[in-house]
Amino acid sequence: MSNLNFYRVIYLAITAAALSTLVACTSTLSEVDENGLTQAPVFPAMESAARPDGSYVNMENLAKVSTGMSKAQIRELIGPPHFAEGMFRVREWDYILKFREPNKTCQYKVLFDRNMVARSFYFSPGNCLKPALS
Repeated sequence: MSNLNFYRVIYLAITAAALSTLVACTSTLSEVDENGLTQAPVFPAMESAARPDGSYVNMENLAKVSTGMSKAQIRELIGPPHFAEGMFRVREWDYILKFREPNKTCQYKVLFDRNMVARSFYFSPGNCLKPALS
């Protein structure tokens, strides 16, 4: 009977560790509220990205990204996020976007509300698109 109790304790410890990992995976860098907004967007270090080289963005597709879109719709337009954003109920996606004209790299952030609908968008630097669109 003591072996059975030992395995139950091990099982419970593994379950608790897995649950705490899932909770950590749902956190946000930017303190996103239930409406998908933040007072201070935080951009992760580019070298920590799953795709640190980023991707060249299709400007037409980027221009179509807007409030009210689902994650699937955004993924279709600009691809999956470039950072290890987490697994469940993630409300913050980050990208490293490259522009050919001018030769520039920027970070892009999409924030989702509690229903996983895109609500706000940020660039770093904040004026990233101005030279690219002129």
